[in-house]
Amino acid sequence: SLAARAPSLGSEQQSPSADAGMGDDDEEVVDNTAKANRADMNKLGGGGDDDGGVDSDAAKKRALEMANDDLKKEKEAEAARLKELMAVKISQEDVATIVSEIEVEKKAAEMRLREHGGDVVAALKSYVKG
Repeated sequence: SLAARAPSLGSEQQSPSADAGMGDDDEEVVDNTAKANRADMNKLGGGGDDDGGVDSDAAKKRALEMANDDLKKEKEAEAARLKELMAVKISQEDVATIVSEIEVEKKAAEMRLREHGGDVVAALKSYVKG
């Protein structure tokens, strides 16, 4: 039945390259999206052996297309966000301050500083607030 196969279909939509450069929050979003897509597939297929006249192959294909569209939109949004962040001017002195005070890697310090518009005080406070 479609319901029995749905979990394996959800895992096929994620390629190893899709996870490259993604943080824990991104993986959680992808995992939640996969769960939602499996639920959608169950609805499309009726969840049982009798599909009530629904073409299960067409339903599976449409569900996979929807899942791929969702992943594509998420990747595009993340790319746009990253492009915005990379445009933020930051001081290397501020990066060095964060690295020495918070003891994080330079790339992490740069990203946190960019996320706070180059404001070193706000970036440092964000580490304290968690």
